[in-house]
Amino acid sequence: MNEEPLEEPLTEIKPDLNGQTGFLPKEDLKRPVLSMLSLIAAGVVMMLIWWRVQENGWRWSLSVLVVAGLYLLNSRLQERKIPTSSWVLLGLTVLVGFIPALRSDDYTMLLSMPVTVVCLALLTADFFSGQWWQYRIREYLKAAFQALAAFFVGFPLIASMAVRSSANDPEQKNSGKRLALGILKGILIALPLLLIFTFLFAYADAVFESKIDSLFQWLKADFLSQLVGRIFLALFFTWILAAALWLLVTHSSNPIKIEPDEALLKPFLGMTETTIVLVSLNLLFAFFLVIQFQYFFAGEANIAPGAYTYAQYADRGFRELLMVAAIAGAVYYALASFTRRESKPIRLMFSILGGLLLLQVGVVLVSAYQRIIMYIDAYGLTSYRFIPQIFIFFLAAILLSLVLMELSNRFNRLALVLLSAALLFTLTLAMINEDRVIARHNIERATQGEELDYAFLVNSLSTDAEPYLFDVLGTGSLPQVLEENLEKVLACRAADFEARYLPATMNWLDLNLSSMRAKNLYEESQDLLSKWRFKTITEGIKYHVIMIDGQQIFCSPVE
Repeated sequence: MNEEPLEEPLTEIKPDLNGQTGFLPKEDLKRPVLSMLSLIAAGVVMMLIWWRVQENGWRWSLSVLVVAGLYLLNSRLQERKIPTSSWVLLGLTVLVGFIPALRSDDYTMLLSMPVTVVCLALLTADFFSGQWWQYRIREYLKAAFQALAAFFVGFPLIASMAVRSSANDPEQKNSGKRLALGILKGILIALPLLLIFTFLFAYADAVFESKIDSLFQWLKADFLSQLVGRIFLALFFTWILAAALWLLVTHSSNPIKIEPDEALLKPFLGMTETTIVLVSLNLLFAFFLVIQFQYFFAGEANIAPGAYTYAQYADRGFRELLMVAAIAGAVYYALASFTRRESKPIRLMFSILGGLLLLQVGVVLVSAYQRIIMYIDAYGLTSYRFIPQIFIFFLAAILLSLVLMELSNRFNRLALVLLSAALLFTLTLAMINEDRVIARHNIERATQGEELDYAFLVNSLSTDAEPYLFDVLGTGSLPQVLEENLEKVLACRAADFEARYLPATMNWLDLNLSSMRAKNLYEESQDLLSKWRFKTITEGIKYHVIMIDGQQIFCSPVE
């Protein structure tokens, strides 16, 4: 491609030899003043959302909507068409971003947030091009470096564009002066009238006077004392959003050249050294599986005094799972990327050796899954045991994708595979409702005579479990002792909920749908819960406690 002639218009962007443009592109914002105003408005809204945070509640989900609205508004200001693929990613981003508004489980919420951030970053880097599904790992890394640079230049550049645009447009300048002068005149006329009428009304009515006193006291005690903090928080969010908008408008407008897919680094390994590595690993894995066959598949025969406990058995299995992930992700992908495979026999040999390695890794995954199941059968279900049980299937899918990408020579789809796995895993946890599944499994075990950890039910499950706990009590199918103990559990959880979610300083932003539903259930079941009384003990601070099967369960701190 020839170099760009100097006489071309500054508003036209021409890609360089790599299909990229410099970090300071030649396209200006079409309406920088309106874009700047949208940034300030979004920053103020974000400040209002995140001021005085006590619980996440609706905040994260509303923030995602604010960012999405900012992007859509500025796409209209720039008169740019949004590709279908960007609409798809935007929908997925909003969907994952709304998980914290629906679920209270810590693991599900914490997983959804970084996945949402990655999706927003992809939107920012590719909103007007729609190539995100073609991105490779290198495009992800490049977008990260661009975002770091945009953090420093985004706000200053957009602000300078807005100032230049106002100064260079006489009509806009005169219009702005007239508007500013009109606002000033209106304030100067209205202010003394407001003061006069307020004084007269206050003198005529004592109730009105008390309301006015309360209003100015609130302004003095609360708003004015927090004004500086609120301004700085709004400016912080405006600065961050300006960086995102700068990348959105100036960089995502330019399609990048992805095909033909050329290696970032020229392959430097010959098939000889790669064969040695793969054969060695295959022999090691085969020897390990043969020697440890009973250890893998004998089940309870290995779990006896002098051997391994259930905890040791499952814990070692999970560590092997992590080792498998490291081998599959690092070794196989690295060898496939850096090995020269010019002829068909060499490619076939690599596929056979690599496929055999991943097949043996799959056997280890089966063993790890079996260990987790045995641990759950012995001790019940927890998040630490449930999440790996689900994740194993996604890890197996990623490993299978590696094989398919090797056979089709499409390793440039690895980034899309990893993003899809992260999205699907997050959405799966949200749809399954992890804490509901955990509560149901453990209570069903208890009905079969197994031990139930009541302290775990009280302290380790989020409000996602409340609907099931109330439903199972309403069936009347539980043994009497178990039913009474679950009533105590709910009374204890209600006390903790009240201490956590219902202080006077909290507002609706601190709640989500899960906690709102729990609040309604507790209010509807006051008669059921009020028959159980708490004891108070002091261990540094005072706590409400309740006795369940002779065990002292901590419920909530005493105010």
